[in-house]
Amino acid sequence: MLQQPLASSAAPAAVTTLSGTITDPSGALIPHAVLAISVAGSAGPDGSLGASPGVSQITTDPMGHFSISLPAGTYDVAVSAVGFDGMSRTITLGTRPILLDLRLTIATTLDEIDVPSNAASSTAAADNKSSLIFRGDQLNTLSDNDNTMQQQVLAMAGGGGEGGGSIYVDGFSGGRFPPKDTIREIRINQNPFSSQYEDLGYGRVEIFTKPGSDKVHGNFSSSGSTKAFNSLNPYTGEQPPYYLLFSRGDVSGPLGKKTSAFLSGMRDDQQNNAVVNAFNPDGSQLSIAVSAPTTDTTAGLRIDRQLNTKNTLVSRYEYSKSDATNSGVGLLVLPSEGINTSTTVQTFQIGNTQLVGPKIVSETRFQYLRTRLSQTPASTAPTIVVQGAFNGGGAPTQASQDSQDQFEFQEYLSFSFGNHFLRTGARYRLLHETNISTANFNGQYTFPTLAAYQAGTPSLFSLTAGKANAELTTGDLGAYAEDEWKIRKNITAVFGLRLESQTAIPDHFNPAPRAGITWAVGQTEKHPALFTIRGSAGIFYQRFAPGNILTSIRQNGISQQAFLINNPSFYPNIPSVAQLSGVAPTPYSISPHLRVASENIASLSIERSLGKDGKLGSVNATYYAVRGVHQYNSENVNAAISGSGARPLGGSSDVYQFASDGIEKAQSLNLNTNLQLTKRLSVFAFYSARRDTADTSGAASFPSQPYNVSADYGPSGLGFRPVGQRLFADADVKLPFNFSSEMFLAASSHSRFDITTGTDRNNDTQFNDRPAFATNPGPTSILYATPFGTFDANPQPGEAIIPHNYGIAPRLLFLAMGVSRQVKFGPRPAEPATTVKAGQPAPARPDPAYNLSFGFDAVNVLNTTNGGTPIGVLSSPFFGRSISTNNLFGLTSAANRIILLHTSFRF
Repeated sequence: MLQQPLASSAAPAAVTTLSGTITDPSGALIPHAVLAISVAGSAGPDGSLGASPGVSQITTDPMGHFSISLPAGTYDVAVSAVGFDGMSRTITLGTRPILLDLRLTIATTLDEIDVPSNAASSTAAADNKSSLIFRGDQLNTLSDNDNTMQQQVLAMAGGGGEGGGSIYVDGFSGGRFPPKDTIREIRINQNPFSSQYEDLGYGRVEIFTKPGSDKVHGNFSSSGSTKAFNSLNPYTGEQPPYYLLFSRGDVSGPLGKKTSAFLSGMRDDQQNNAVVNAFNPDGSQLSIAVSAPTTDTTAGLRIDRQLNTKNTLVSRYEYSKSDATNSGVGLLVLPSEGINTSTTVQTFQIGNTQLVGPKIVSETRFQYLRTRLSQTPASTAPTIVVQGAFNGGGAPTQASQDSQDQFEFQEYLSFSFGNHFLRTGARYRLLHETNISTANFNGQYTFPTLAAYQAGTPSLFSLTAGKANAELTTGDLGAYAEDEWKIRKNITAVFGLRLESQTAIPDHFNPAPRAGITWAVGQTEKHPALFTIRGSAGIFYQRFAPGNILTSIRQNGISQQAFLINNPSFYPNIPSVAQLSGVAPTPYSISPHLRVASENIASLSIERSLGKDGKLGSVNATYYAVRGVHQYNSENVNAAISGSGARPLGGSSDVYQFASDGIEKAQSLNLNTNLQLTKRLSVFAFYSARRDTADTSGAASFPSQPYNVSADYGPSGLGFRPVGQRLFADADVKLPFNFSSEMFLAASSHSRFDITTGTDRNNDTQFNDRPAFATNPGPTSILYATPFGTFDANPQPGEAIIPHNYGIAPRLLFLAMGVSRQVKFGPRPAEPATTVKAGQPAPARPDPAYNLSFGFDAVNVLNTTNGGTPIGVLSSPFFGRSISTNNLFGLTSAANRIILLHTSFRF
């Protein structure tokens, strides 16, 4: 929008058009960038906006596009945007239109960037103040350990979204978190109801990697910890020595005038310990720490090429390798069930952003993910599962080789047409997977109690035989069109439609309409909005996971046979397949009536910018409601009917199916604020109060009553009592003498866990039966007095089964903080030759070329004992007790509080 007409004493001249886009170093468009345009020589040398008469301001639209008509002549153009260094350029307009692509560089001192006044109360869908953005110093508040940082980000996404967060890296789905040092920006909840995405933005994480720079820069860092620095794990005794060592490095710079590169590498060497709290087969208690080292190595290269003023090409390659020893060991899992794994992931991405005329932007992207995983077990002995006591013998997953090749194609177009911003495009993903697995080829015995194990009376025996290999090819398509219509200067409406389809399942047509409206109340040409109201609604689908499709291909009863025998009499022997020829195998298929799970979601939010032009920050409150239908679950559709023993499909075998008979209901109130209190202090906080109920816990979960899915309706795994409350906050403080401090706080109310009897009373091969409230105990009752009430493990007539997830788990309180100091030294870059006008401050001197930083991080600095999910099996000696820490944000389970020393060098 033109803020002030240009003034000139010259005679009227021919009018022509200056238009173009503002982009970041990767070619991504920057909305709401501010351009100050003045007759050459009339603006201040610092590019300050509105500093003198004759200076006009225009802003880029949500597509990053700008256009203005000007008389012929020479003009100074100064550009600024939040998070980027400003730039200026002098241009000469003649009689022909000029099209520009102005590229900004990432800001090095974010606290000196002004917030454009129009963005403070923007009604654009992407400018919602409920979004969380981490860039620059804000990224420093997150853990330097990549695994912990991933948990922090996903927790914040899951705190307000469905499914615990989905990850997009440079616009691509299905990727892994890149190393922190390669990340330029993380966005959560950006444009939550956009038709471009399959999932709701309240759980979407968008990560943008760093591009190359116009000058050579580098960064090398290292951090580590040892046992001597840290507090003990409260759930075990003395442990073997362990250490953590994280190394990072990157170099960026130009490759010619139009090409830049960013090369990075990292290695994490973690000598971890896994804590086992279980019972030995002889009934004695076992509490040990087992060495479980892991190593992660990643190397990546990104190249940015400016083909011409209208065309930008970005390519990125990353290689990652992870190795783990004794994976899976811990809690009730004994060391004999350990597995050793090795995983390599190679990622190749290429994208092209092209300006097609002054008002059309085309984005074309391609990604190839190549994943190879191998796993070997420590033992091939039969698996022994004693409910709530120990898991021993060999690992049930045994040996595996998995090869995945994933391809993703994207084509998106954006149009600027009057008051309309039109977006359309499509994405296609293809997966080819080849898998070799001997899971359960070793056989498994399941016992309801430790006493039953000692007596040698298992309740279930299972064995898989047949072909070890299986192959899968599946794809899904998503196409969308969306119109963002600026009805008035302070009212914007968005209407969109997304169509999705997936192969290898019965349901192939999934339309997802979405709509929203935003009203900036009280906004005028001269005054920002008092507050902004946003209302949105839409349908979101959850893709059926390829792993479930692979299970149905493998365990079809022909390629592989899964034999299940209740109350076997041949323990401890493992029968041969020939000896089981009289037992009908149990197939696992996809129900012919399966529908794609969907959620109908509506939200209402109110937001307000704080301070002049929003420079102080913003606050936001969002309420949303969810009703999910066709939620995924598994069912035994031929389980014996209680009482009669008859099977609906006849025969004597069980039949498993992936189904979609579940429902979900959720409500959530989210509050967040992002404040730049001073140039030295920035604070972010996010609070969520959520109630979530459902009758399924996912595609692999079976109902406790085979033909009554609704019997499990109750608080879901995400639910809390009475309302799930989560708080996340971080702060970045600049201290004197080049010291700085970062803090990250996470807290949550009690979570829920399921209470089961550890038995299979209805013989449906699932050990998820729940007890009843002991209101009418009889002679066959099995009573347990617990902190949650007195339960009957053998329910009597008239006794009500307790609800799903009835147990109360511990709260969480986690605080991490770090302190570091920078030492700047070396030559300073040459200062630009500028003339300072009277009354204007002199420009700041450039920083020295080198920066050395050192400091420490304290993880769980308060040494709070956060208990993990308690054991929920009534018959377990551990019932209701946590036997591990809640290690959601920790670096290792070996310690409760961790002190990490770090140093880095930048140039």
